[in-house]
This record gives sequence, structure tokens and C-alpha cells, in this order.
Amino acid sequence: MSTNLAVHEPTNALRLVTQAYMSLLLIAFALMPAQFIAYLYFQQDPTLKFENHLFHEFAIAVATLEGLFVTYMTWRCYQSSGEPLLRWLTLGFLGFVLVYSPHGAFTEMAHRNIWLFLLYKSASPLAMSILLFVGLLSYNQPSDEVERCSVPRAWLIWFGLFLTMDIAVAPIAYSPYAGHPAVRLSMEGGALVFSALNVTAMLTRRLHSPLMLIFGISVAWFALSSLAFILAAPWNHMWWLAHAIFAGGFFLLSYGVVQAFRTTQSFSTIYSQEEDGPPGRIDGRDSNYSKFK
Repeated sequence: MSTNLAVHEPTNALRLVTQAYMSLLLIAFALMPAQFIAYLYFQQDPTLKFENHLFHEFAIAVATLEGLFVTYMTWRCYQSSGEPLLRWLTLGFLGFVLVYSPHGAFTEMAHRNIWLFLLYKSASPLAMSILLFVGLLSYNQPSDEVERCSVPRAWLIWFGLFLTMDIAVAPIAYSPYAGHPAVRLSMEGGALVFSALNVTAMLTRRLHSPLMLIFGISVAWFALSSLAFILAAPWNHMWWLAHAIFAGGFFLLSYGVVQAFRTTQSFSTIYSQEEDGPPGRIDGRDSNYSKFK
């Protein structure tokens, strides 16, 4: 016995309402950390502190290991697809890990040289936000040739640049100008500006693919994390909240990377689902990046 079901197309008005609702939900989720920042800023005594060096070292160690894992997954995706965005994402994650890890290693230096402890934290999101912005500008550009993907020299050059950045931060931290507000503000403010440019570029180019929405929300959280760090003092509640917001954005972006790895290994063709076929193929057809397999 068959049953005929009538299919009713939604009206244009209903489409507009649902589209507006979805857009508001995305905006609300992207700006969710702002309400916690506002609460602490207006309601919490900024002199209240939670200083726990062991917990901080453990948290940074976990973040570093997670960052290395995500860097490797992104690199694998780039090796498969050759997508320029993934190349810059890999560099962004790698730069963050290499510049951020001394922030945990120098936790015990916080009482002897607070700026050696803090400036590595401020420099790492700046490096990552710049590279993510460059990557976004390369979105939907032609895939890199397989020879370029596998050349180790370029990766070693970037590795050296990040280590040079690590070395350069130390003299700044020991200089008489380390405590000047402009030093830390220029780093955190720069990360905030480049993260805002990322979001603006996404809105301008109307990039609405599933993974790019994750990318945009993550970058918005990075921007709010930088804002929280600007408002915070070391070890107070706003400072810990800023760490948590950044970690949330990083975890969200890493979810997108792993989802890409498990499906199409590309940010621009993530519409294909895992059951559609193995990585490197879309709906059973060879993708434009199958040459990298």
C-alpha cells in the first residue's frame, strides 16, 4: 500500500525568515565569548587572581601536543589536495606551536621576568592570525603542484623563521621597553586586527561552505581572545578566560581540519560526506586533486 505525500515548497517569506534566523544563530555563536568578557569586565574584581604554575604548565603542554597533532593533520590534507589554504593553515598552526610553547616553558620565570613569560603568549596568536589571513586570501585558488607540496626546503625555511621569532622575543623581554604597554598591545592588537580582517574578508567574499563557517567562527573567537588578553592582567580571571576562549576557537578549527581529513581532505569540497567515498574522491568521481594521492 503506497502513500502519496504532498511536498510543499516553502514560500519566499519563510525562506527569508529561516535564513535570517540561521544568520542570527551563527552571529550569536561567534560572539558568545563576548558576553563572558563583558561579565568579568563589569562584575568581577580584576585584582582577584588564580596563580597555579603547575596547572598552567599542564594546560600549555596539552595545547602544544594538540597543536602538533592538528598541524600534522592539516599537512596531510595539504599533501593530498594541494589546496593553498591548507598550506597556510599548516604554517599558521606550526607557527603558533613553536612560538607559544615557550610561554609554558617559562611559567616559572613569571616572578623573575614577567615579560619573558607574557610576550611569547602575545606573539603566537599574532603570527597565526597573519598566516590565517594570507591563507584565506588564497581560498579557491588553483591547487599547488605535487612537487611543491613535497619539497622539504620551504617547510624548513618557515621552521627557521619561527625559531628566529622565538629568539627575537627574548631580547625584547629583557629590554627596558618590555614593560611599555605599546609592546604587548601591538602584538595582541595586531592579532585582533588580523582576525577581524579575516572575518571581514569572509563576509565580503560570502564564503559559506560548512568548513569556512567553522573557520570564521574560530577566527572570531581568536579575535575576542585577543580582546580579553588586552583587558586582562596576568593570572586574573579575565586572563584565564582569554586562554579558554582561544582554546575553544582552536578546538573548533581543529574539528574542521579533522573533518576535512576524514572526508575530502579539502576545505572547499567538504560537501561530500564520508560515506560517499574515500578521501581524494567526491561522489565516486575523481576530484581535481586526486593527482596528489
